[in-house]
Amino acid sequence: MVAHYPQFVKGASPGLVHKLGGLPWGLPARLWPMCRECGRPMSHLGQFPANSLESNAPVLPISADEVLFIFKCEWDSVCSFWDFAEGANLAFSLPRMELGDALTQPPAVHEQEDGEEFKILPELGIAGWLVRDDGAPVELEEAFYDYGRHNDLPGDIAYPNSWACEWRTKVGGVPYWTANGAQGSPSIPPGRLLLQIDNWVTMNDGGEAIEVANFCSDGTAYVFVDSTQSPPAFSMIINR
Repeated sequence: MVAHYPQFVKGASPGLVHKLGGLPWGLPARLWPMCRECGRPMSHLGQFPANSLESNAPVLPISADEVLFIFKCEWDSVCSFWDFAEGANLAFSLPRMELGDALTQPPAVHEQEDGEEFKILPELGIAGWLVRDDGAPVELEEAFYDYGRHNDLPGDIAYPNSWACEWRTKVGGVPYWTANGAQGSPSIPPGRLLLQIDNWVTMNDGGEAIEVANFCSDGTAYVFVDSTQSPPAFSMIINR
């Protein structure tokens, strides 16, 4: 199946561009997500506009005028950011007409007794996209969403790139699971893979690896879209 693999650089251009980390562009301040477990603001993990002028940019399964935003809790309280149902991460889309024209600053946070500060994740821009087959035949797509069936797949299909970091962050295709296979906590969300982000990504200009966020050191984040709902519903899990 065809997937789009981002080519990362440090920093991102201003505006509604594809990027990881940093601050979101134009997000209404009132909509900044708060963690349902600890009650503090989540960190911005990524933004992905539906339409982009970037070379070979993927077409996202959202309305043409919308932008996908992804957030997760990064506080040391270790909220359940790996579970799509606990309220410690959030993926949602907004129409461009509702967005502003500048970076959005996070909500003010009262000083923590332990000195912990709000975390802004490293801003990583996308210089381009590499389009390639992810090694999964279309007729086996369903197996990638079932633990038992995925476990029975030949290794070169279930894990076609031997867990190489440069192929673990992508848009589209099937989930490229970690060694634990097709499982979530407690389950995989409904829908199909929209994108996945590995704990570490490699820069396009020199090969430096940068840690994206706290994914339990070696995890991968998977964002799913359930297109049977109207509007489509998004959810995220982190698998190790």
